[in-house]
Amino acid sequence: MNSRFLKKIYLLPKWLLELVSWGKSFKNNPIIGSFWLNRCGLHVARVVIAHGLFRFRLFLLSPLIPAEDRRHFRKYGFVLKRNFLSSDDFEKLAHELQNYEDGGREFVEGTTLTQRVFLTGAEREKMPSIRALIENPKLDRLMRYCSSKNRRPLYYVENLCNHANVVPRPDPQRDMHADTFHPCVKGWLYLDATDDLNGPFVYVPGSHRLSWRRLKWEYRQSLEASKRGEARDPQRYWDGSFRVTTADLEEMGFEPKALHVPANTLLVANVYGFHRRGEAREQSHRMTVWMQARDNPFNPLFTLWPRSTATMFEWGWSKVLQKLDKAKLASGEQRSFVGKFTR
Repeated sequence: MNSRFLKKIYLLPKWLLELVSWGKSFKNNPIIGSFWLNRCGLHVARVVIAHGLFRFRLFLLSPLIPAEDRRHFRKYGFVLKRNFLSSDDFEKLAHELQNYEDGGREFVEGTTLTQRVFLTGAEREKMPSIRALIENPKLDRLMRYCSSKNRRPLYYVENLCNHANVVPRPDPQRDMHADTFHPCVKGWLYLDATDDLNGPFVYVPGSHRLSWRRLKWEYRQSLEASKRGEARDPQRYWDGSFRVTTADLEEMGFEPKALHVPANTLLVANVYGFHRRGEAREQSHRMTVWMQARDNPFNPLFTLWPRSTATMFEWGWSKVLQKLDKAKLASGEQRSFVGKFTR
């Protein structure tokens, strides 16, 4: 028995587990990336089952938020709340973050420098306004509902510096895409107003819902992603975050919308829906409190213990980040910064 075969036997349990969880890589998982299985509808089946369970959990969690917010989220794929915090609370939060001075991560995508701080419990203890935001009942209930998992998301401070890098390179965030094959949510509380100068969030309303046209597109993409060797287009993304063209959007009947919003706006979006980071016309900055909630899409249930489950996920993700940091720092893909955010 050769070493490649033994390696496959060793990795088989991991590949099978990924099949019934959030695994999405067509390149790294030969089961998810099997051309024959996807020709038989494996990818489409995973999409349909995940979406059905998502809607079931949303139904059970519907008492958490008002009916108007539920309808808007289900119909358009996002919820937008202007003037989310009181003026006084927002000013305190903005001052706290703009004067934050500690360690963080930074990396470059295209011409954008991203600075990001993961808000662990230890960090929140040093930041009273952040702690008050995370404990805000309206935000807590909205994120618990939209995630369909009844738990608090992971929180970050994210600062984008547009046109901070002069070396041309691809920027995956500016390509229209879906994050993964199943519904999951991200949220942003904007510390800065967004417009065409600093790059608004661009979303395709309604693209989070399954239609016959969307399912046909998913099927075609799964077959393309399952190709191997020279047949695979090296410019495409085979990690399961499919990119979509303007022609594809038109064929599916979708139209992108740039969300120009004032500061103190909360945006929560289902990022199975197509979206991208908008182009920034000039050198500029955009700071947000960034939230992310992703869980096993095939678990039909949600947690009954929101706080303790969130703490557990936060601890687990901290360990994953430490491992990822070592590899990214060694490769030069990421670096550390100490001090205030670049403004």
